[in-house]
Amino acid sequence: MHVATVVINVSDMARALAFWRAALGYVPRESELDPEFMMLVDPDSRRIPVSLQRTDDRPTQPVRVHIDLYTSEQQRHVERLLALGATRVEDWPYPPEADFVVLRDPDGNEFCLIDQPELSVVTPHE
Repeated sequence: MHVATVVINVSDMARALAFWRAALGYVPRESELDPEFMMLVDPDSRRIPVSLQRTDDRPTQPVRVHIDLYTSEQQRHVERLLALGATRVEDWPYPPEADFVVLRDPDGNEFCLIDQPELSVVTPHE
């Protein structure tokens, strides 16, 4: 058994697709927009896909599961993701010298951007 995909609930498929596609450098598996479900895949087939599933429910806090994205260029990616529509979670109880930044995607789903150069997996094809 293994993790095959991560599913993110979204309220606006087109907006979520644009955000996560640009954030990760992934491409849609489907050739046409499906407003209910889309899968984004790594064009190099090296990383697990991210699936987007439409829902009318808003994210509840605190979240039970979230995505961690690793990078060797945390500040650059934080700025890039904010420009794409993410928001910073300002009131997070960060420990001293935290290596992570908590963001929310345009649907309000939390995710972390972690400064881990040796484990870096955020390499969008820009």
